Amino acid sequence: MTADRPTQMTTRHGDVAMPAFLPDATRAGVRSVTADDLRTVGIEAIVVNAFHLMRRPGVRVIQAAGGVHRFMDWDGPILSDSGGFQVYSLIRQNPDYGVIRANEVIFREPGTREKWTLTPEKVVQIQFQLGSDIIVCLDDCTDVGDDLSEQARSVERTIRWARRCKQEFERLVGQQRDGKRPLIFAVVQGGASEDLRRECAQALVEIGFDGFGFGGWPLNEDGELLTDVLGWVVDALPASAPKHALGIGSPEHVVTAHGLGYTTFDTSLPTRDARHNRLYVYRPGFPDNGLRPGDDFRSTVYIFDTKYHSDREPIDPTCDCPACRKYSRAYLHHLFKIGDGSAERLATLHNLRFYTRMIAALQSPDKRTPSLGTRAFTEGGEGGE
Repeated sequence: MTADRPTQMTTRHGDVAMPAFLPDATRAGVRSVTADDLRTVGIEAIVVNAFHLMRRPGVRVIQAAGGVHRFMDWDGPILSDSGGFQVYSLIRQNPDYGVIRANEVIFREPGTREKWTLTPEKVVQIQFQLGSDIIVCLDDCTDVGDDLSEQARSVERTIRWARRCKQEFERLVGQQRDGKRPLIFAVVQGGASEDLRRECAQALVEIGFDGFGFGGWPLNEDGELLTDVLGWVVDALPASAPKHALGIGSPEHVVTAHGLGYTTFDTSLPTRDARHNRLYVYRPGFPDNGLRPGDDFRSTVYIFDTKYHSDREPIDPTCDCPACRKYSRAYLHHLFKIGDGSAERLATLHNLRFYTRMIAALQSPDKRTPSLGTRAFTEGGEGGE
């Protein structure tokens, strides 16, 4: 199932070794850190959200800045999520926010009631205007627990929208003069139905896309990964195609999904946890023992806890991130206690480096994790008033 999986994806802004972790820079920024910081800890590609950027600051503002890469000073690949999941999480859970129609989605801004209309064509146009390297089709996301008739409607709509996205994509590519074509991914829906998942995947393969994403909520009510559903999607897609595990983010889930055949991952989990003083630490033996699904390979340091008040050890003695190279747990504990913004920055860099080390271990057959070497780390914002 995974023998022929791709090991590299070529984009307009460089190659991405796979598997790859793309942190969520939803609104053209990863909270608490800069683009230079991301490069410092080994991040190669990021995810932005076209739906949110359309709302604020607006596509015209980003276009005027020269595209999203220049806008946020990021020179690596950028995948732009279409907003399909946001439609699900907002409108499907609260109809006051808008309506999903056969050919469009209408969203109304909470508070102001400002109206936004999304069509398959418009979503692709927005991502072209942003300058995205990987464009994601608009899809109709459902909850895994929705009934079969609702899942079937979602699959029909997702396939039809994907075909319209591809047609608009080809039209816009034909207008380009530089010959640097972005990639386009489609999203596989179908809820917990194996037949619908396979039907959706087969139809999207026939339309023709550069890669595919797993659509829908990937966890059950107990927070466990829906491995059967994830596996059906992998089995129904070409082995050589990149497969993006949308929203699958905990370290354990990344390792499991990679074992199933997924190649790229995005989540806000490590950065969100860092801001809430939850820091990841590898257990002894990493990376020599490798990473296998089901392994208990990490623990969590709750740096705000009193026991770290005078702890002179780094967060993780094996880590080479800026926080672990320069500072103690006691110092980071102190920064969080006094509310210094550099606490979130250092913690975020540490958790992101945890992920890039994990990804490197999954990439490398010998499980050796490349060092950050002599990458520069800017000192601005380190403590003080």
